[in-house]
Amino acid sequence: MAWLISVDSDMSGRRFPLEAPCLVGRGPYNHVVIDDTRISRQHAKISPEAGGHVVYDLNSANGTFVNDVQVKRQKLAPNDVVRFGPFTFKFEADTIDRTEKHEARKGKFVEVLTSVGPLEPPASIVDSMDATSATNPGLPYGLSELEDADRKLRTLYAFMQSISSTLDIGELLDRILANLLDVFPAADAVVVYLTDTSTGLMEPRKLQRRVKDAGPPKNITFPGQFHEEVVTKGRAILSAPLLGPTPPRKQGKSKGGLSMHAPIIYGDVPHGVLHVRGADEAGTPFTQNDLDLLTGLAAQAAMALQNARMHAESLRQQRLQQDLLLAEQIQKSFLPRQLPSVEGIEFVTEYRPAYSVGGDFYDVFWLNYDRLGVFIGDVSGKGVSAALLMARISSDLRLAAMSEIDPARALGHVNRIVLERRQPDIFVTGIYLTLDVKTHQMTLANAGHLPPFIRRRDAGKLERIDGGAGTAIGIFDDAEYEQVALQLEPGDTMVLCTDGVLEATNVAGEQYGFERLEASLGGGHSRSADLAARLQKDLREHVGEAAQYDDLTLIVFGIAATTPERQKRRDEPTQSVKPI
Repeated sequence: MAWLISVDSDMSGRRFPLEAPCLVGRGPYNHVVIDDTRISRQHAKISPEAGGHVVYDLNSANGTFVNDVQVKRQKLAPNDVVRFGPFTFKFEADTIDRTEKHEARKGKFVEVLTSVGPLEPPASIVDSMDATSATNPGLPYGLSELEDADRKLRTLYAFMQSISSTLDIGELLDRILANLLDVFPAADAVVVYLTDTSTGLMEPRKLQRRVKDAGPPKNITFPGQFHEEVVTKGRAILSAPLLGPTPPRKQGKSKGGLSMHAPIIYGDVPHGVLHVRGADEAGTPFTQNDLDLLTGLAAQAAMALQNARMHAESLRQQRLQQDLLLAEQIQKSFLPRQLPSVEGIEFVTEYRPAYSVGGDFYDVFWLNYDRLGVFIGDVSGKGVSAALLMARISSDLRLAAMSEIDPARALGHVNRIVLERRQPDIFVTGIYLTLDVKTHQMTLANAGHLPPFIRRRDAGKLERIDGGAGTAIGIFDDAEYEQVALQLEPGDTMVLCTDGVLEATNVAGEQYGFERLEASLGGGHSRSADLAARLQKDLREHVGEAAQYDDLTLIVFGIAATTPERQKRRDEPTQSVKPI
């Protein structure tokens, strides 16, 4: 048995066993904790090696001394005086040769030695429990095991505190690796692997080495022979360097390795792996206790990484929502800000996208002093892509309308432009008509859209306009469009809508349909505002609490029942004819 005995009053002559590597420092995860600012967080290590114990200085600020001589590595002899900064200890040891037990070998990391799971307690713990229970049945564990458990708990707590204060994934990975180097002083390099969502393989995301200018290890690819145990089964493993075939192990010898892998598991699924690699020349392998500690740290890292991912996803959703709000504002700016004001003609419009933006569109614009152009359209699909294409189509139509007087020729011009852009699987339905504001004569062309309706005031009936029908825009390069001439009389109202009206669905899955649409348009007053309000009310009552199924657009315009010309004729005095 070897001991490190304090000779300073502050440490009260405490004795620290040196059966395993002993860490000295200010950090709570050390075996010998010296709570003094003159001591580094990880100051030194005393390790049992071939031929005796060796003290290592771990780049401490105030140095490590043996018999008042500052050292970096020094083999200890019985009664040597070891000083860490201002704190002095005496080394006492037996002369047992541990060469065979701690012989280091170099080679590739290939052999799985042990794994985390429902394992039997190590023999040393069982022996200690038996011996302790024999002398004191009320104390189930030995003092060294309790101290080791206390050290692990403090290490886990310090690790959790360090990594839980950031939600940035890059900084979090840096903190995880830095803490692993502090916790395992025998580690030469630490790596965190994360699952590549595209390939499902473990890819190295971050690496840190204890010696900053040493460069990366020769190979940090995740070993394929460990994938089954670590990733598939979610078990942590130790591995040891070997030369040639595996040498036989003697019974009773402690198993250890120079490399550890622990899965980062969240929701019973490994999302990554923590890898701790020892230096090739290290004389002391990692033990089962080290692997147990790394497994606990990996569990803490899994929770921290999941929190960081959820935070990043929340930020992404917020940015997406902001982009959608901006897109909604931009699309609304494409719609007419103000409908044309024409004496004797009343316009009513309604535009409701299913999402923030949609593929429906309408436009009302002047072609000349006497004619208006009216367009309503629907792009296949929904969302941002449909909204962008519809904005482009509307711009194309305005340009075509300026050069082509006939609506049919204008739609043909737009069809050729859309096909030239070579956007497969996208088509547009729409109606384009021109209205003479003086004569109230319309010319209409339909590109695969729902037929419009005219509510006649004098006849009190609803007319469905099936004339001027053609194919949708963007399907056939040789498409030819027809047009039909229509006359609106005082009190007549024109109704154009997209399929979002017909496909409005209630909680029972029933669509609004043509029958309900015609019943709503045919009843009540024919004035534009009254007709539009009645239709929207019927739609709301039909849909109820169900979510909006599709984009919905409505254009209603009608001729006043008493036009200025007719009113003027009524107001003129009647001339009497006198006989001769």
